[in-house]
Amino acid sequence: MKYPLLGKSALFGLLLSVCAFSANAQKIDEKELKVEVQKVSGSTQQLISLEPVKFRYDVKKYKHLGLPAGSQYGFLASNVQSSFPDLVHETSKQVPSGKNSSKVASYNEVDNNDLIPVLVAAIKEQQAEIENLKKEVGLLKQKAK
Repeated sequence: MKYPLLGKSALFGLLLSVCAFSANAQKIDEKELKVEVQKVSGSTQQLISLEPVKFRYDVKKYKHLGLPAGSQYGFLASNVQSSFPDLVHETSKQVPSGKNSSKVASYNEVDNNDLIPVLVAAIKEQQAEIENLKKEVGLLKQKAK
């Protein structure tokens, strides 16, 4: 390298600008970012109506949508819609429909990631019920002695 000091200076300058950018990054408090926070409750009863399914997308017929091939696990949007309407979203993709033209294809899709907090809430509800039943069984055992 003809100018070794120049390379080191450039690297130092780059590191300095990255540090300056990091120092100016805005940290937003979660309590400010998320509003109208409510606990999820009653999810166990709502989950009972869901029917998990194994399926495959028709990737030959709908290859223009870029759907994943092979077996998938999930839910039918029509099944989820009645219990969890907020978890079903319309997805739209612009697809070619001939020379110099395109059209928009849309379909309903379940946001499985948003289902995770509902599942955690249901597990917590079930665990509380299990704990109550354990106490009740313990009391019945004591009375039977």
